[in-house]
Amino acid sequence: MVEFKVKVHPEQRLMYVPKEIYQTFGSNLKIIANHFAAVFFREDTSLADVIRSVEIVLEDLKHRVSQSKEGVEKT
Repeated sequence: MVEFKVKVHPEQRLMYVPKEIYQTFGSNLKIIANHFAAVFFREDTSLADVIRSVEIVLEDLKHRVSQSKEGVEKT
């Protein structure tokens, strides 16, 4: 998994998108968000593919949590 830290300009509300993200997803995105997280994906991606990808990310997050509980440093 790749993790990016992204900042949003406080007044203009614009966000710098890393080149790798833009090259992968392009400029036409959909975003589904709740209070704590968001998922963004190319607008032509099937929801089934989005769900499978989110499941993979979720498994990675669960692994990171389990590693931090065991005293292993976070990456």
